[in-house]
Amino acid sequence: MSEPVLLNFEKHGKLCLSEPKDFTSHKAENFVPVVFQEFYKLATEFPLVFIRNKKTGDFVPGAMMGLNKGVNLYCQTLEWQPVFIPASFTLAPLSVSRLDPDSNEADIAIDEQSPLLSETVGEPLYRSDGLPTDYLNKRIDHVVRVTQQSVQSTALCRYLAEKRLLTSRPLKLQHTESSPKYEVEGMYMIDEDALEKLSNDEFQELRERGLLPLIYSHLTSLQQLGRLTHLQHAADLAKATSKVT
Repeated sequence: MSEPVLLNFEKHGKLCLSEPKDFTSHKAENFVPVVFQEFYKLATEFPLVFIRNKKTGDFVPGAMMGLNKGVNLYCQTLEWQPVFIPASFTLAPLSVSRLDPDSNEADIAIDEQSPLLSETVGEPLYRSDGLPTDYLNKRIDHVVRVTQQSVQSTALCRYLAEKRLLTSRPLKLQHTESSPKYEVEGMYMIDEDALEKLSNDEFQELRERGLLPLIYSHLTSLQQLGRLTHLQHAADLAKATSKVT
């Protein structure tokens, strides 16, 4: 990925954009950042956890897609098997370089080296008069909305951390007794004991902030650790078979 530049008609007026369908660029991401607004959908397929940004100290919500660091079990091939696609997979090659928190105004950047761009294939970005096409406006609205949701998710994570509702526990996973053991560290989850000890006022505040459904979606999603362990087991078997042959 090259350094994004500001999107403008003079430089990008002849470009067309195709919808992303190849997600192998994420094959080294076993943790994929997501926003709270997509918890309900993603919880049916992925374990949703939190990690801590080492630079800022903030917590980031995300979907676990692998047990080995640097291996996304869902993105090793061109075929995307889950029903739902994380919003972060659908932004490229556009991104927000500046977002006004008090309005919807944003500066949009584009990765000029993206394979999704072409002068002949895909949807045009601009009309002949230099105005953005309806397609580009929709893509920009999507990028801005997801960026705003990401900012909101970070703020809500700060609140959860302030209430001491996030705890880190090593995940010890094994498909069968004969399978390799996996221990995943650095993942944070809601502390159910701390949640139960909240006062009535604190619990009501969670409800008013709309966090209760998100918390329950997160806790329910942890059942998907079994699915992830099964996928890892299948990947281990396939790797062992390829070595034999």
